[in-house]
Amino acid sequence: MNFGPGIHVYNYIDKPDFDMNTLVKIVYQSLGRNNQIKFRLPYAVGYGIGKIFDFAAIVSGRKFPISSIRVKKFCSNSSFETRIPQTGFIPPVSIYDGLIKTIEYEFINKHNGEVFYSE
Repeated sequence: MNFGPGIHVYNYIDKPDFDMNTLVKIVYQSLGRNNQIKFRLPYAVGYGIGKIFDFAAIVSGRKFPISSIRVKKFCSNSSFETRIPQTGFIPPVSIYDGLIKTIEYEFINKHNGEVFYSE
């Protein structure tokens, strides 16, 4: 990667990639729950439920935490190639540690301060 002078935009990707089952197990474990996934829903059923919530959102004018696009994103492949090792960049925090710290901050530790909402 030989960048010349100027401004360069680089799409950073953390590694290793975690599949959704691994992410769910990490979240369960960090919340002190049994990390066994007990309930699985077929994709078509979940997507159909998402479509029902999409329709309900249109009719009611409200947003719901379940939607067909969220089901689609949840089930999509999010594994990408990266050339991060070639840049020499070493992340200051591993993706696993960052996930644990975020879960602790957002859901476990009590703190007073500003709350940020993503939606």
